[in-house]
Amino acid sequence: MVNQHNLLKIISYNIHSGKNFWLVPTFRSLIRFLADQDADMITIQEINENNKRGHQFTALQNALKLTGRFAPHVPIGNGNYGLATFSRFPILSTSHLLLPSQKEQRGLLDTVIQVNERKVHILNTHLGLSYVERIQQLQRITEYIQALTSPFLMMGDFNTPSLSLDRFGCFDAALMMKKGHLPTMPFSKQRIDYIFHSANIRVIDYDVFKINLSDHYPISVQVQII
Repeated sequence: MVNQHNLLKIISYNIHSGKNFWLVPTFRSLIRFLADQDADMITIQEINENNKRGHQFTALQNALKLTGRFAPHVPIGNGNYGLATFSRFPILSTSHLLLPSQKEQRGLLDTVIQVNERKVHILNTHLGLSYVERIQQLQRITEYIQALTSPFLMMGDFNTPSLSLDRFGCFDAALMMKKGHLPTMPFSKQRIDYIFHSANIRVIDYDVFKINLSDHYPISVQVQII
């Protein structure tokens, strides 16, 4: 039986600006899906907060009744586009690290939360499309996480079907649950979205939701801070 102390349910989702694989608007359905999951933490990639494409960050924060942090990367329509993290737990601090990038600016959003007596880093990222770009970005990210002294979870769209960060103390939640074969994109056998965790976090469950509300599937994990 799982001890309920220090448990977290987390979802990571590249929402493709609230459009599905066929570019049909799905944002209202996305909100309903995320609200139904009742997650403690939600990390979002490709979210808008601008006049041109909509104030999606504000809409999600209001609908989910969670505290949010937005990390802008790309200026669009009198606003921005980037990453967002939402939390049921108190947020102690937030850091936004801009990564080496080519065509589109990429970043890492570090949201530090308080889980009972523990401090936990929730790292949300979206890497670039080119191999060389991702290598540079991962080098910067691994330098960052190796300096952390508290438990962490790192997740997002890494844009590669082959990624191992074990040597940096980042363990793959899907592999821990023997679910590394599950794709994270519709009409694809590839897994390019990941949830990694530090050694002082125990994975209890991992899942992929096969819903066509984006060009990615949402992924979720239930963990215990130990």
